[in-house]
Amino acid sequence: MTRYALYYAPDQNSAWWATGCRWLGRDPVTGQDLQQPLIEGMPPLVLQKLTGDARRYGFHATLKAPFRLAEGFREEHLLHTLAAFCAAQTRITVQGPAVLPMGDFLALRAAEESRDIHALAMRCVSYFDFLRAPPSDAELNRRRSNQLSQRQEQLLQRWGYPYTEEEYRFHMTLTDKLQDVDADVGYRLRKAAENFFRIDAPLLINGIALFREDAPGAPFSLLRRFDFGLHALEHHARQLPTPGRLFFIVGPSGSGKDELLNWVRQHLAEDKAMVFPQRTITRPASHAEEHEAVSSEQFWQLASAGHFAMTWQSYDLCYGIRRSFEAELKAGRDVVISGSREFVPRLIQAYPEAQVIWIEADHALIRQRIEARLNLHEKGNNGNNGAALLKRVQRNEQFSRPELPEIIKLDNTGSLETAGRRLLDILTAS
Repeated sequence: MTRYALYYAPDQNSAWWATGCRWLGRDPVTGQDLQQPLIEGMPPLVLQKLTGDARRYGFHATLKAPFRLAEGFREEHLLHTLAAFCAAQTRITVQGPAVLPMGDFLALRAAEESRDIHALAMRCVSYFDFLRAPPSDAELNRRRSNQLSQRQEQLLQRWGYPYTEEEYRFHMTLTDKLQDVDADVGYRLRKAAENFFRIDAPLLINGIALFREDAPGAPFSLLRRFDFGLHALEHHARQLPTPGRLFFIVGPSGSGKDELLNWVRQHLAEDKAMVFPQRTITRPASHAEEHEAVSSEQFWQLASAGHFAMTWQSYDLCYGIRRSFEAELKAGRDVVISGSREFVPRLIQAYPEAQVIWIEADHALIRQRIEARLNLHEKGNNGNNGAALLKRVQRNEQFSRPELPEIIKLDNTGSLETAGRRLLDILTAS
């Protein structure tokens, strides 16, 4: 299964990148094998063997360790959030990079630990964690094979990786473990690395590289690199993207909610900063709404697998909103969801910053609209319209609008354009 990793990798046209790739013997962009440097007194196969694992991962420093995407998210969601995140970051200079031992292996490390680098790594770990699937038992056991401390075990449980927070150390791995290597070989290897990485140029962290592993054990490839914003601090004091706003539109049957949303969607067709997630419904496809039609069995399979952020039931139908809208919010896009009044208490608990817009209308008009809709869609049901009408009217009476600051009332008794303009103003207000 595909895994992704957020790495620092030097610019592809820099001496650091060319040197690092040559040392490890592979270019993660092209996948091409490269000739490694010759080390006096050491056969080429020895260097190849002692860098085998590091070569698979590519020349990099870890910011967020490899992870699988959680159910409900796709690669495009990771790309969108990463682009927004990097636009809010500022460049960091690695002071005095040098080849130094790190445990049992060699790595390119900074002369001293940097608060800025550490903060960047933790922003990556925490900001993108909503996209991370929980590690499997096999993955956990592989991490635990390194005899983790109690604190590292806690970090493994929290972040899926034991070397975060105070355990994090910025480094660019140059060899595999060397504990069984002859002392003379180890000495020659270190001296060769020191000479090879003697580069008269600053090592700048000015972007994040997204690496991908297409199958277990496959070499990691550099999928895409995102540069940091040139003036990020002027707009992002916390160096995090400004999140989008979540709007949850509800209203009784007959309030005209769907017509209002269609009107607004048409007027915002060119606005890429606002997203209207498609609903998943256990109802056949129709012209009334462009929803994802699934069977009841398919719906609950998706729900149990974690694809939905929201689910509710109404009129013997199941409704779901896929989790992918959370990535849109993270990337700074506003999200508008057609929801249910019944779900409002759970919404406020799960998304405290959400804005609920409660569509209302005159009771007589609501009844008239319901009757017209039933006559249109249920004509010829041998008198069942009356029962359906009664059911909808009774359900409408079950829910009264709570007097809460996060709930805005919008009256849709008049013309569609009047209410549509009002809703448009609410959604686009800065």
